Amino acid sequence: MTGVDRLVTAFPEPAPAPVAGPPGPPPGLDRVRALVNTANIEDGTDEISSPEALAAWLEAHGLADSSVRLTDEEVALAREVREALRDLLGANAGHPVDPTSVRTLDAASAAVPLAVRFEGSGRPTLRPAGEGLSGALGILMADIAMAVADGTWVRLKTCASDTCRWAYWDASKNRSGTWCSMAVCGNRMKGRRYRRRRQQSVAAT
Repeated sequence: MTGVDRLVTAFPEPAPAPVAGPPGPPPGLDRVRALVNTANIEDGTDEISSPEALAAWLEAHGLADSSVRLTDEEVALAREVREALRDLLGANAGHPVDPTSVRTLDAASAAVPLAVRFEGSGRPTLRPAGEGLSGALGILMADIAMAVADGTWVRLKTCASDTCRWAYWDASKNRSGTWCSMAVCGNRMKGRRYRRRRQQSVAAT
């Protein structure tokens, strides 16, 4: 083995750096996405079907501690806010927003006072003054406000399929995403359009 060979063996060329995938949503928006997706429209399931289920979900997502106790009325409120947020995410995909959804979110936000707090780095951030579900909704509202400010909010959308409406992060370069999954909902919607055009063509002839 030559000296050069020994050097190559001792100091092998570094492996090529992995190709970075599309960036995902910031933690705050990932919480919003997770809340919207607690209801699966296609299979009719709901992760926050009871006070205990809602408390467990909030704890799992860092929005409340294990001591939180909730009521059936708070479950109804959480579901109402969730569906209003689903509607709001549809606006990021170009769909009109139901005024009722705006009023729902306005009412929920009004009940949750937010205050500006400074982190150790000196960066200002919004923090809710409430606890329990009120505090959790306050965190989510603050997450949304900060995402709007930094420009990431527009990438959180709902699937264009009426039978899906799953919340997803649009990582496309020009924010042109339409479906949560091109392989599933995208192909399904294209198939429907194709069949509709064929039916129209047959009817015309």
